[in-house]
Amino acid sequence: MNSELSSLPIPAVRKLPAWITAAGTLEAIRLIELGARAGLVHQVTGMDQTNANRLYREIHRRPSPAGQAPFTDTWYRRSEYHMLHAALVWKLYQRFSPLDERPARRLIDVYEAYLFLVQEPRLDITHVAFVPDLIKSYLWMERACATCHTAFPVPRDSTRLLCPGCRLTQSFRCSACGTARSGYRKGRRKTTCPVCGWRHLQ
Repeated sequence: MNSELSSLPIPAVRKLPAWITAAGTLEAIRLIELGARAGLVHQVTGMDQTNANRLYREIHRRPSPAGQAPFTDTWYRRSEYHMLHAALVWKLYQRFSPLDERPARRLIDVYEAYLFLVQEPRLDITHVAFVPDLIKSYLWMERACATCHTAFPVPRDSTRLLCPGCRLTQSFRCSACGTARSGYRKGRRKTTCPVCGWRHLQ
């Protein structure tokens, strides 16, 4: 009897798509709760676009907003605060190793950590998801800050020597003596401290 059973062909195990698995569905739900549109859910979980739209409607009781995902860094470069938060997000991506971790899970971990660390988030989950793509596509690179020596992401065509944090600090105080740079918003921006004579980098 046992020999007869052992001779029977064993059916091949069908590999189910990621979105069918319990973990994939839970990740898709969490992404939508965090503000991800159906297109981003489809991109990072592998869930079918139709099912992602259906899930979004089920959670928010309205269709997923239309629109393209970011494909340039123009939005980030409009504000020093956007660049600062993008630098923080990139550090978080580096802390959460991609080994043995699904892209959706990694995005959730990074975005939740980002929301925990900042009081006023400047990046939504779509812009957080696009930060590593800017590095992978070689639009951005890492550069060591001339002041604090911390590595930070910067556009390849940028000549900036300071990280966003040091640039913002330098906007308010001299990085050498700490003197407040009052009135820097009025007229032409001063590059030399009137107290100690330190010439500020850009």
